Amino acid sequence: MHRCLARQAVLSLCLLAMAYGRASGQTDTPDAPTPNQVAQPIDMKEVVAVPAPVMINGRPYVRPTNKQQFIGYLKDSYGLPAFAGAGFRSVYGQLRGKPDGWGQDWPGYGQRFGSSLAVSAINGNVRYALETIFHEDMRYIPCHGCRAKKKIENALLAEVTARHDSDGHRFFTLTPTIADFSGPIIAHTIWFPQPSGPIDGVIAARLVFATRIGGHLLREFVLERRHKDPKLDE
Repeated sequence: MHRCLARQAVLSLCLLAMAYGRASGQTDTPDAPTPNQVAQPIDMKEVVAVPAPVMINGRPYVRPTNKQQFIGYLKDSYGLPAFAGAGFRSVYGQLRGKPDGWGQDWPGYGQRFGSSLAVSAINGNVRYALETIFHEDMRYIPCHGCRAKKKIENALLAEVTARHDSDGHRFFTLTPTIADFSGPIIAHTIWFPQPSGPIDGVIAARLVFATRIGGHLLREFVLERRHKDPKLDE
């Protein structure tokens, strides 16, 4: 008898709960999505297209930061490229015995090497100042996967062009020319033995151009491993 009373009590509670739920407006499936919650089709017109990266010499162009430009300036002016260029120019001057006031012994070579390092530093400072003022990207970007002709063209154009630091497009500029002339002119005017002068510095700047272009060609054909890949030539 007690069991029957208990079953009737439980059944009564269940019926009361169901009646309350219907009275309060709840459905049997409260988790079912409403019409407003049904996923709507995507309008392709509203999808913002991601622009493709700008390709420069076979690689995506990334705008240089101020830190990257400063590090590039330090390497170009006081790093291995500067020492290599200064070493070549000092050996060339030693073999020719120029300038005449410096001997062809070790002290004379030391004077030529120190002078060449100072020229590299002056050129680098002028280059960095101009590229900062005019928002130019003076980094050398090797031609990845190009033929030899395009690599040589890239090495030569680097001495009369720059890239805009926002999108990497190339344009003609006087920054490399002014920078490469500034060091030799100052050196021949201030510390080279007489009768050297500014005109001699202008003439000597041709060796600076030659060493920089030689460094570009070294990067293109030696350091850049994939120079025979023709896919990006078109």
